Amino acid sequence: MKEALKKCGIGLVLIAVMSALSCNDEHHFSTSTSHRLSFSADTVAFDTLFTGVSSATNTFLIYNRNKASLRIAHAALSGGAASPYRVNIDGLSGTSFSDIAIRGGDSMYVFVEVTVDPRGQDAPFEVRDSLQLVLESGVRQQILFTASGQDATVLRGTVISADTWLTSSRPYLVYDSLRVEAGSTLYMAPGTRLYFADGVEMQVHGRIEAVGRADSLVLFRGARTDRMFDYLPYDRLTAQWGGITLHPTSSGNIFEHCDIHSGTYGIRAENEAPDPLQLKLTMHSTQIHNVEEDALQLTACVASFYNSLFSNAGGHCVNILGGRLDFTHCTMANFYPWKSGRGAAVNIANCVEEEEGRLYPLYRADFTNCIVTGSGNDELSDAVVAETDTADWLEYAQYTFSHSVINSWSNAREPDSLHFVHIVWEHKDSVSYGGSNFRTIDHSNFVYDFHLDSLSVARGKGLYVGDTVDGCDKDGVPRNQEGPVDAGCYQYVAYAREEAE
Repeated sequence: MKEALKKCGIGLVLIAVMSALSCNDEHHFSTSTSHRLSFSADTVAFDTLFTGVSSATNTFLIYNRNKASLRIAHAALSGGAASPYRVNIDGLSGTSFSDIAIRGGDSMYVFVEVTVDPRGQDAPFEVRDSLQLVLESGVRQQILFTASGQDATVLRGTVISADTWLTSSRPYLVYDSLRVEAGSTLYMAPGTRLYFADGVEMQVHGRIEAVGRADSLVLFRGARTDRMFDYLPYDRLTAQWGGITLHPTSSGNIFEHCDIHSGTYGIRAENEAPDPLQLKLTMHSTQIHNVEEDALQLTACVASFYNSLFSNAGGHCVNILGGRLDFTHCTMANFYPWKSGRGAAVNIANCVEEEEGRLYPLYRADFTNCIVTGSGNDELSDAVVAETDTADWLEYAQYTFSHSVINSWSNAREPDSLHFVHIVWEHKDSVSYGGSNFRTIDHSNFVYDFHLDSLSVARGKGLYVGDTVDGCDKDGVPRNQEGPVDAGCYQYVAYAREEAE
């Protein structure tokens, strides 16, 4: 019994000693100057931010990779209370912190936000600060913060009721809606940039004249300039804003050298019936890319499109219901990555709307020197043949494709004089098929470049059309009468990777 008590007493003493040592170790912080912290990033960089608008939260980690515990005696933003940055360290918010412990082998999160104050200037400007850390040992370390601020002109529920000019001096940040009244024209100079908040649409009852240049596009996009992940800006996602609707009272619209992308839809142009004397829309050297629904939706419109790109739509890239239309040197390419049940590159139909008994006759739809392709087996919707090539509908089914590349196995046939002339029917056994026609189709990073690859079947398949499209492609590259002339919106030009090969 005594022996057992003796052993028990020794055990209790050992436990007490170990507990004391453990307690002492927990509260002992190294003062060795060789013990330092490390960070998941030495610089926290924000993308361009509009002034007065809070950033998304950026995050980095502080690591103590040493066995010994360390204590940050003092941490503070260099800019102090005047800093535009806000910091949260291990659950504590502020601009200055004291006595922050990090055990050996442990880490902690730091969250950073920034709101840049307006400066009343057109050019972007840099806003820098740093988080200064002083360890118990006196060792000083820092993490840099950097952001680019941009003053913007805010349009909130704006109604354009008289002719108005937008310029390139500053971007426009659009909230609630942007409406152009009937009888008014909204002019946009080269380099004009419109950033639309979530869900915001542009409603046009009057007229739009957006005329950019190849080196100074007119931009329509979402307002988020941050990233979902390091490799993925929100600007590459769909439905970042609404889209542009051209209502029945709107006519004479011009989009030249414009970039319209990442909306819920692109452009919806609506008429109650086609009027051959009223030109609804002219589009030249413009792209509509990466939208959740239709990129270009035309209902009973008279319109012309040159050197333009319609790509990656959850609906159809081009969706036509009746009208009188002309597409020359256009690329319709549907590689929409966000869902499997997407639409086709081109859908053409005319029909009676059952509720109103209205006929939308397709008086003419001409596609010359175009590319119609995508990741599916049939990018020219069956509606072209199934709904319009019948005896009852033939007089309202005037469409032609000529000197074009078409990915449509179900419609592939010998060229006929009625609808298809000089067509390259693309299929999975072609030398170049779908995405291999283009420089980059990168579904992992959602990066797409629809310039022609050296092996594209579209090379040399076009017909010279002269000054109809200024004799140049979307980038301003000349198309020569001597040829070769390529189908699609881009004339082939060798690029760095091919030259290296």
